[in-house]
Amino acid sequence: MTSLLSNPIVQRVSRLPSFLRFLALTLVVASVAVSVSASALHAQPRSVDGRVRRPVRVNADSTGMGPAVGTWVTLHRVGKDTAGAIDSIRTDGQGHYRFRWTPFGTADGVYFASTTWGGIAYFTPPLKNVDARGDDAEITVFDTTSVRFQLTVKGRHLIVGKADTTQFRTVIEVFELSNDSLRTLVATDTTSPMPTWSISIPASALDVRANEGEISPDAFVAGPGRVSVYAPIAPGIKQVAFSYKVPISSFPLSMRAEGGAVVFEVLLEEPDGFVTGKGFANVDPVTLEGRNFRRFLSQDVQSNAELIIELPSSGAPARNLYIAGLLLAIGLLMMVVLMRSMQRRAANRVAVEPTLRPRESNAPIHERLAQEIAALDETYARIAQPSESVQKAYETRRRELKGALGAALADAGMRT
Repeated sequence: MTSLLSNPIVQRVSRLPSFLRFLALTLVVASVAVSVSASALHAQPRSVDGRVRRPVRVNADSTGMGPAVGTWVTLHRVGKDTAGAIDSIRTDGQGHYRFRWTPFGTADGVYFASTTWGGIAYFTPPLKNVDARGDDAEITVFDTTSVRFQLTVKGRHLIVGKADTTQFRTVIEVFELSNDSLRTLVATDTTSPMPTWSISIPASALDVRANEGEISPDAFVAGPGRVSVYAPIAPGIKQVAFSYKVPISSFPLSMRAEGGAVVFEVLLEEPDGFVTGKGFANVDPVTLEGRNFRRFLSQDVQSNAELIIELPSSGAPARNLYIAGLLLAIGLLMMVVLMRSMQRRAANRVAVEPTLRPRESNAPIHERLAQEIAALDETYARIAQPSESVQKAYETRRRELKGALGAALADAGMRT
């Protein structure tokens, strides 16, 4: 009580009016009680009482499981301050194990138990209860095999985002793989180990990387047109997730459902995107992290079934070139037509419009000039009502011809 009264907050509260003082003191006492309770819970002794089971052929229960006798089980702690093993014990004849400990270090510490069987580590979930038992404390182990067998794709989810400023689309693929056997599949221990699982990706895929999930990035290998996983895959379902980028020129994108899938889901961020393939149907759209996606779904997809992802901007550069070429061709055609039309008009003008200059002949120059003046006069006489401009042109041209004729006659030694 003395320590509580010496609390600076309590001292400041004591100076408040009485009706507020009671409320404030109540809140302070409650907060202190919660703090003390949390500290007490953190320091309270805890225990885990569990068992390790494995598939057996003799004396198995209804699920085909029996005790894993004499295997080492280790209790671990992982926190911001320290991480490591706390204690270890062998399972008894019934596969049971039990640990008791007092939590220590920072309050964020996580405790769990693990065992190793056939070189593969198996873990319990984080032990959150003061006394963990039952399913929370049970560990199931399996014998291992490197003999390849088909894993069932329970679910495949393919997410295609919008094009970024570099003209690439990010694609995320998530697989739920099911090992339906009673053995943990491991990679072959050879100079060229075989992966535990592999799947094809588009040949144009770049920047392929494993996403956070149940597969360590160290066990994920990407190659041209393919990704492979070398991590052990125990019986049950394991999630594999990875992403890559594909240039927009790769669309429409053709893909194979290698290994098939019980459920195959495709999400397209493009509002006008579409998926074609046997069994795929457009269902209600979904929203993920504030982004809207069209959703296409198919069930019981056969192995190697093909699907095509079509997007509105697919092949945009090629289409733009095609349109530009088409417009250029149309422009050239119009130019040709226009030139031919102008030529026809010019030919028609030559045919119908009288000329003021007669066709030249081999006659002497003064005779040709005289003939041109006569032709000019005859042409002008045919115009019933010549305009002022035509009249001026006629008079000007006649003076020019008369002057030229006089000069030609003078050169020839003749006089008019």
